[in-house]
Amino acid sequence: MVLDYGKKILKETLLYDIGFGDLTTELIIPDNHTSIGNIIVKEENGIVLCGINIIKEFVEDYGLSVKIFGCDGEFINKNSKIMEITGNTKKILTIERTILNLLMHLCGIATNTYNIVNNVKKINNNIKVACTRKTTPMLSPLEKYAVFIGGGDTHRFRLDDLVLIKDNHIKAVGIENCFKVAKKLSFTKKIEIEVDNIEQLNKVLPYNPDIIMLDNFSHENIEKAVNIINEHNKKNNKNILIEVSGGINSKTILEYAKYNVNIVSLSELITKANSVDLSLNLK
Repeated sequence: MVLDYGKKILKETLLYDIGFGDLTTELIIPDNHTSIGNIIVKEENGIVLCGINIIKEFVEDYGLSVKIFGCDGEFINKNSKIMEITGNTKKILTIERTILNLLMHLCGIATNTYNIVNNVKKINNNIKVACTRKTTPMLSPLEKYAVFIGGGDTHRFRLDDLVLIKDNHIKAVGIENCFKVAKKLSFTKKIEIEVDNIEQLNKVLPYNPDIIMLDNFSHENIEKAVNIINEHNKKNNKNILIEVSGGINSKTILEYAKYNVNIVSLSELITKANSVDLSLNLK
């Protein structure tokens, strides 16, 4: 799915980028001219590679030969070659910016996730670091794939992945009605509910959701909530998972990782990831 979707996005992006034609390349480069183009890592601290196979298959569809030097999830140092493209120079130059933009973006997310997850694991090796659905329109499947490659958890890819009862659902129909309907769903779908305070948590626990999200809880209340949920699990032989979310960033996440929770989620894995520095050099 990710491979095909990535190629579809690249194709549509390239069509927009070309417009009525690459004026510079068409005017300057002879039709039969051939070259070798190397994609090089310029990022000072290296990168986590992500999206290399998507780029490879897309480039090959344009009649160019491709060699890759690394696989998704591999850490690549500065000045390393990650791809070699051989063939018609016009084609290489026309697709250059399109393929680099996506590759830089996905590697940026994977690298950012990798760095954050590694820092968290030093404090709590059992916790999952998850992204949210705050993604770039049309790029969500690819961005969440990059989080996965960087060692993070994708949470929901789409709205149909699980039932996630949020504050606006509760405001609309109330907690009881939310669960009354949600429990009718197939056993294959998990139910998660977002709670804003201890009082709401106590109202939710009797319904035994699969996951409880503690949203924007203070550190003091997180500890209280964890104790309440653990006591409920022990008393009722349940295994309700605990997620903390809301207002968490790369600087504060270590403060949350010390708690006995299962998941910590933050949008910064994607929204604050900078594109890495890559370049395509012709020979």
